[in-house]
Formats: sequence, C-alpha cells, structure tokens
Amino acid sequence: MRVTMVTTGGTFTLKLLPSIAPRTVAQLRRLIAAHVFDSVYFYRVERGFVAQTATADDREVPLSKEQRSLISPIPLEVSTLLHTRGVLSLAHGDDPNGGETSFSILLNDAPHLDGHFTIFGVLEDSEPALRYIEQHYDQHARDADGQRLQILRMALFTRSL
Repeated sequence: MRVTMVTTGGTFTLKLLPSIAPRTVAQLRRLIAAHVFDSVYFYRVERGFVAQTATADDREVPLSKEQRSLISPIPLEVSTLLHTRGVLSLAHGDDPNGGETSFSILLNDAPHLDGHFTIFGVLEDSEPALRYIEQHYDQHARDADGQRLQILRMALFTRSL
C-alpha cells in the first residue's frame, strides 16, 4: 500500500506497512482518505535526525467535525524494524499509546528510538525530495523566505509491480 505525499519541498512516495503496524496504518488510511493531512505543516526539520509533521490541528485549513471524529489515540506497535533513514515513525509525546497524526521521516539512523515508537512505513524513490528538505529548511521547518514546510496533499494509490 502506497501513499503520495506532495509537500512544498517535494513529492514523496510512502510505502505503508500494515503487517508491521496494522492499527496505525488503518487509522492513517482513514485520515488520508478524509484529507486530514492536506495543508498540515511540518513542526521541525532537524538535520541528521528527523523531519516531523505537526499535529493535524496545525494546518492551513481547519479540520471539520467529521475529520476530527476520525482521529483517536493509537497504541504503540513495536516491531523489529529499526529507525533508519527514510523510515516513517509515529510521534506520541510522553504517552507511548497516544500517537495520533504527527509523524517523523527519519533523516538518519536513530537507534535510541527503536522499540519506543511505531514504525509504520518507509519512503520509496524519494531521496531527491528528502535531500531538498534537509538542505532548504531550518530547525523550525522554514525555508530561506520564512515559508513553512507543508503537506499540500496526501493520497492513497496502488502501483503495479
């Protein structure tokens, strides 16, 4: 299962891993189908670590009641996968069972996250966009003109193999 994520910094292909994180992927599929991530900003870009999205509340277009009703906490789903460059990891703050909509794209290996955060996917064919974000956005996810990195839209798609 794949997702296209178009951002102001480039387009990414996300391969979701339902066999590794079934609850997380199921909720993300519902949220993507309901356009919850469209217009969400990124919270931070820490070179050599992560590019992290903000929560769905930090977006240009406010959430509708219907969209908000789809968001619920997701229990931690631990796997043997490692936090390496290109991995997608669900953020959860202080509560390991409190992940909802914020996630990180790993920019480097981060073994200290292994077993503590849900890995739900990996990037595919997205290295140029990932490098662009690393090079053009600061720690506050802003470019040289002060514009915030933003998800313009996310969409599910199937790709023939």
